[in-house]
Amino acid sequence: MNLILNGIEKLLANQVILAETAKDLSEKSRILGFDMQLLLQLGIHIITVLLLFAILGKFLLNPVKDILTKRKQGIADEYEKIKTEMETANALKTGYELKIADVKKEADQILSDARQAALVQEGKIIHEAKQEAERIHTRAQLAIEREKEQAREDIRKEIIEVATMMASKFVATSMSESARNELFEKALNEMGEDTWLN
Repeated sequence: MNLILNGIEKLLANQVILAETAKDLSEKSRILGFDMQLLLQLGIHIITVLLLFAILGKFLLNPVKDILTKRKQGIADEYEKIKTEMETANALKTGYELKIADVKKEADQILSDARQAALVQEGKIIHEAKQEAERIHTRAQLAIEREKEQAREDIRKEIIEVATMMASKFVATSMSESARNELFEKALNEMGEDTWLN
């Protein structure tokens, strides 16, 4: 770049020198005179600029191209790496979602089984409680029947004793021995049949 600026500066300096060295006033008033020296300098400058571009292209353009190519390849590699990692992450995500769904299904199944087992256990407990209540009720009924029977037997004995005492007192006062025995037998037979029937 400095070479180009130097070349332009020289060109302008030469123009100034040409303008000063011209003998003719009309030549001095001209800014650009196309003479042989100007054309020769212009050709040299063009060749210099072309050589400068060729040298810069050789030494500067190829390294820049190499850097850009390496950078482009690095970006492409990074993109591929990110793409691969995204695919792996999506696969892991899908796997975890499937596992979560399986765990949820298993939890629902366990809860359903637990509910069914609880219902079965509840039915079993209720059935056992009813059976126990029936057994208690049956035992209570039997105990009541035994108590009734015992009460009847006790009442019958008491009645027999009271009747015997009354009859003996009554008989002792008003009847003879044979008549008392006959009446006692008759009363005992009637009383025994009624008591046993109840």
